[in-house]
Amino acid sequence: MRSVLGQRHQEKNARGAVLPMVGVLLIVFLGIAALAIDIGYRNTTKNELQNVADAAALAGAGYLGSVYASQAYKNLTQSQSQNYIFNRSEIVDVVQAAGLANLAAGVNISINDDDIIIGNWDPDTLSVNPATLVIPDAVQVITRRDDQANSPISTFFAQIFNFDTLAVEAVAAAALSGPSWVTEGELKTPFGLSQNVFPNDCKDLIAFSPTTESCAAWHNFFDPINASKMEEKLLGLIQGDATGDGSCEFCDGDRLLNGPEWLTANFDINKEPDPKVTPPTEASQEFNFQGGTISSLFNGGYLGSDYNGNTGTVYANEKKPAPMLALFDYFRYRDGDDDDSVWTATIPVYKDAVAAPGCMNANDSLEIVGFARIVVISPDPPPSSNIQVHVDCNMSIIEGRSGGGNYGNLKGSIPALVR
Repeated sequence: MRSVLGQRHQEKNARGAVLPMVGVLLIVFLGIAALAIDIGYRNTTKNELQNVADAAALAGAGYLGSVYASQAYKNLTQSQSQNYIFNRSEIVDVVQAAGLANLAAGVNISINDDDIIIGNWDPDTLSVNPATLVIPDAVQVITRRDDQANSPISTFFAQIFNFDTLAVEAVAAAALSGPSWVTEGELKTPFGLSQNVFPNDCKDLIAFSPTTESCAAWHNFFDPINASKMEEKLLGLIQGDATGDGSCEFCDGDRLLNGPEWLTANFDINKEPDPKVTPPTEASQEFNFQGGTISSLFNGGYLGSDYNGNTGTVYANEKKPAPMLALFDYFRYRDGDDDDSVWTATIPVYKDAVAAPGCMNANDSLEIVGFARIVVISPDPPPSSNIQVHVDCNMSIIEGRSGGGNYGNLKGSIPALVR
């Protein structure tokens, strides 16, 4: 009998010990449930805030692009366009309107003025440099559900542990990036620049012959470097040029008939130039670049100061034109920059194996990482083999493009998320 009573007493004591343990485990389980539900709600809200930040940053940077693409901006002089100062309040209004048009945890998101940074995108620090409102290219936005804006989100089970609210925020940046491609015939110059020229080591004036210390190099587009073939191609670019819009004063349709006509009349060409235009080109493709000097591109006849875009005097008794000088004389009247004394052109920017500052002597097949807008200044006549190029170290806008890298001064007007 004693043995049975003792056993029942032990079981009763055991049941009494389990009850506190169940209570403790219940609290733990409730804590885990609180953590799972409330943290899940927080993460969902953060994702919604991220979407709002993305939309607001894209709206702000898109506004920058729309201004650059506007006719009013295009009508500015070179100096005015490169010193254009934005009105901060206009950009802020666009960003805040995009925030209020979107929800996070059921609340239309108000964005604080202090949480909007307008400036230039720095790919090295992955941030927007807010130093200036002069031709900015990026907008960074912070969206919040906290004590600073829109109030923190309320918790569910976590209130058991005196956590009534949670603060959440998200950050996004959008920038006008370089174009990832150029169209057929858009590249007309047989040279490119090293990526190390941009953005911090940009030189105002670069000599392309010789290129040894200029962070520049020659190319023959997708074909190997060959002086004779390069001569043919450059003359072919002139004959193959077309305006594409039917507006040319000296055209039969879109074809610039005066290209080969004035070359033949002025230079007595004995062979027909190759009528090819350059193909469409994308960043990540490769050109065969070569440093140094290619003198044959400068040998031949050249036009005098009385040349007016179609007729003029030829100096040097040559049977062929000097390709680079002929190219310059032809396109400076047809580049749309309203300045017939210079030639505004687009060139490729190539990947450089040498860390900036400095650059390698390019003699290899190299990847194109971007495109740049340059201004070719009048080449010296033969026997000189030199051409100088002005590189605008500020950005230049090309409408309706984006998706490229940050190498080069050429930017598209369509923004992309960069953070």
